[in-house]
Amino acid sequence: MASIAVVNLKRLSGVAWLLAAWLTVFTMGAAEPETGQHSVFADWERQLAVNPTNQTALVQLAKAHHNQATLGAKDSEFHIARARAYLGRLLALNPKHAFGRALLGSTTVLTAREAFWPGTKIKRVREGIVLLDAAIADFPDDPDARFTRAVNNLFLPDMFERRTIVEADFQWLCERTDRGEFEAEFRQYACLYHGRALAKWAAPGRAKERWQRGLEIDPKSKVADELRRELAGLKPEPATP
Repeated sequence: MASIAVVNLKRLSGVAWLLAAWLTVFTMGAAEPETGQHSVFADWERQLAVNPTNQTALVQLAKAHHNQATLGAKDSEFHIARARAYLGRLLALNPKHAFGRALLGSTTVLTAREAFWPGTKIKRVREGIVLLDAAIADFPDDPDARFTRAVNNLFLPDMFERRTIVEADFQWLCERTDRGEFEAEFRQYACLYHGRALAKWAAPGRAKERWQRGLEIDPKSKVADELRRELAGLKPEPATP
């Protein structure tokens, strides 16, 4: 990973603002807190109490706390700490858990929100990127790890130079989604966020195609409602000069 270049204070303040904006809106599969989230925590915690080495419970609890942290609420610091604690236990049991490693990278990026100094924010984002890249380098065929990196890196400021990585991850996911290789909900989320990426990159026509493709998978799902909202708010293709 390239070292961080020295930048002036004016640019640092701009980077800090961009990071704050990104860290506030970044979500992993849910735009709002899910109904019954506390019961979800309780269910997995009960399973973990019965079997403290239950890796499925550990990763689900880590993911749930991570997702709550992405919402930017006042208790996000608590959720980040819980996510890191569960991931520490998971990776102590299974250091090669690809999704756990990627989720730790994403959670590390989220800790940038809590830092005061812009330089510290940048350092934490870069540390998270290193963890994400290492997870995919070791397990390039893990869809959860790929999706985690793609969504996490999608709205990072341009200074981190992650667009090529995000494009490659979504291309990988897109090809397999169109072949029907994953569960329906996962395929819909892949289409949802791939469309968001394309919309961000000023390709609304292609974004519309991905959102429509996701909607076709299951028009009655919870994700389908998010896909419809994206389609309803889609801006037209920019005019060609």
